[in-house]
Amino acid sequence: MIFNMFDKNRLIFQTNIKNDKGSLFIISYFVMGILTVLGASVMLVSVTEKKVAERQRQVILAFNNAEAGIEQALYDLRQDFVNAAGSPSWSDSNINGYAIGPNTSSFYNIPYTSTSLNGGTYSVQLENVSGVNDEIWIKSTGTLGDQNQVIQVYVKMINLNPWNNAIFAGTGSNGKMVNGNVNILGSVHILGTGLSSTDYAVDLGGTAELVGDYYKNLSSSILAKIPALPTVNYNGETVSTLNAKLRVKHGKVGLSGSSSVGETDVSGNSVKETIDGSYVTDGFGGTQGTNSVHSDNGWSNAYDLGDSVSFMSLSDPYPGYSSYQAYLKANALVISNADDLNTLAAITPNSNFNFSGPKGSIQMDGNGNLTVSGIVYIDGNGNLNMNKAGSNKTITYTGSASILVTGSAQISVNLVTNGNNSFPNNIIGLMTPNQVTCNEANIDVMGLIYAENTATVLKQTNFIGSIVSNYFDMGTNVPSIYQVPDVINNMPPGMIGKSSGWIMQVVSWQKL
Repeated sequence: MIFNMFDKNRLIFQTNIKNDKGSLFIISYFVMGILTVLGASVMLVSVTEKKVAERQRQVILAFNNAEAGIEQALYDLRQDFVNAAGSPSWSDSNINGYAIGPNTSSFYNIPYTSTSLNGGTYSVQLENVSGVNDEIWIKSTGTLGDQNQVIQVYVKMINLNPWNNAIFAGTGSNGKMVNGNVNILGSVHILGTGLSSTDYAVDLGGTAELVGDYYKNLSSSILAKIPALPTVNYNGETVSTLNAKLRVKHGKVGLSGSSSVGETDVSGNSVKETIDGSYVTDGFGGTQGTNSVHSDNGWSNAYDLGDSVSFMSLSDPYPGYSSYQAYLKANALVISNADDLNTLAAITPNSNFNFSGPKGSIQMDGNGNLTVSGIVYIDGNGNLNMNKAGSNKTITYTGSASILVTGSAQISVNLVTNGNNSFPNNIIGLMTPNQVTCNEANIDVMGLIYAENTATVLKQTNFIGSIVSNYFDMGTNVPSIYQVPDVINNMPPGMIGKSSGWIMQVVSWQKL
């Protein structure tokens, strides 16, 4: 009985085992199904990733095409300024040979003949900025397949010519370069080499205005001799402007009393009071400091030109010559005779002389009329002095010339051009390794001064033109310096710094 029961249980056990034999096939099919799904998923992911990778490749290449369009536009815009025969402009309907623009309300195309790149293309558009000729928007669209990438940049050209300022100053290791009670109407650019961040490059007081943006207190007779200022639309008004900027690389700017940089904007008149920009790395001091800075970009911007600008010296090497001064001497009318040097050291309105040659000339007719041309080199440590004769203190000149004075120069007379609209078509540029002094009350002096040592403008002198010097002495009697923007298009032959160029600055860059 017990044995039979055992056999019965074994039979049941054996029967159960026989019934589980098909489960292995079911499990195998299940596993195969999972593997198939996983394989399909992997294939799907692989295909999707390939599509994503291809799309990303097209996006990158389309972006690269857009960048290529920006670079080509930057090249043409730069060349338009570099190769300009007269006053360069992006608003004159010609940009590096392309007859396009201007338009300040919408973008217009640059008709490039070939824009294929990386299997795609690019297209470039420009939009001008109202009131300025040297700032512009660029929009470039790069395309590949169905992908478009758009880049927009804002660029401007900066003229590095030192004569594109009322005052351009060099070293400052001997103290303040501009000091006193002076009105400077136009741009001021100070390198301040040798100054620390706590030294003052400029320290003004009284009613001095370091940078003014329009002509003020200039006589109607002088205004008639110089070009009218350009106009811009500012705060909805058409106003005249010098497009003045203040740049100080090293050293602080001191403003005390009623002195200021620019003026508060006044609506309803015809002039622009605020300056276009202030770029002062070491900031402002004095009793007024930033309270007296009236600039379109505020007062906190640092110097923006890096190391692209340096102060030029007459002793700098020049191709084919030991120095720039040696180049001038080799290409000038050289005056070295002792009697002639004495004549030039004592010029008055009554002087009568004629020194001429194939490379330059300087002559006076005895009636206050001076005529110049080419390059004149006053040798032998000779001086050039112009003084009044009794009550007669006016010398009127015609011609265009650079005069190198190996000694020093002094101008104590009215030195003005002859006739309306006569300056700077007629222009004298004085150069010396030493100093130039203007020292007479209530005189007008028109021209350019390069004094490698010191430029001194005293009393109530009105200087119309530009001054380049390492150091400045402006005295205490409120002289005024008036920049004439068109000077850089009418430089006299041989003037140092004449060939200084442009730098392009990308103000903003944006991927749209």
